Amino acid sequence: MSLVRHPFFSKNKLIMFRKSYIVIMAVLMLSVAACTDKPKQTEGEPVPVFIEMTNQDTTEVLNLVNQYLGYLTDGRTDEALGMIKVLDGDSIKDVPEDLLKKQRNSIKMLHPIRYEIESYIFHFENDCEVKYKGILFDKADDDPTPNTVSYMIKPVRLNHTWYLTLADSQDVNTINSDIEN
Repeated sequence: MSLVRHPFFSKNKLIMFRKSYIVIMAVLMLSVAACTDKPKQTEGEPVPVFIEMTNQDTTEVLNLVNQYLGYLTDGRTDEALGMIKVLDGDSIKDVPEDLLKKQRNSIKMLHPIRYEIESYIFHFENDCEVKYKGILFDKADDDPTPNTVSYMIKPVRLNHTWYLTLADSQDVNTINSDIEN
């Protein structure tokens, strides 16, 4: 018994159908791959440069912060504020005198009995944060009375040296403080 093919299923048409199927599938796969959800960088947008943070960097920053907090705890406000700098573009500068006065008054007004680091985050050389709290008075564990005030300081690495800068100082011209005394 011989198998009779329908003219629609001729050998040439089957080969052409298979080739067309392969081409269509390849085009579909390429179009799906091109439509992924990758964020596209716009022209002129800066490319973030990630730094390799080592244990030495972490230790150096935490030592700086602990020295700063030690000065504050000991009431050595001038030494503590002497460690704080301002990022001005690509350079580090001393804190302007008017802001230094505001910071000094803020510290003296609250004068916590001790300070503790709460958390720290390292993103980039100029985008790190250390959150710390000042403990205003000791209290019992079951006492609901708030006794802390939180602060933020921004460590910045410039020319392979770490500096502590004020959390709201992007540059010397945009520093702002709400404390007036």
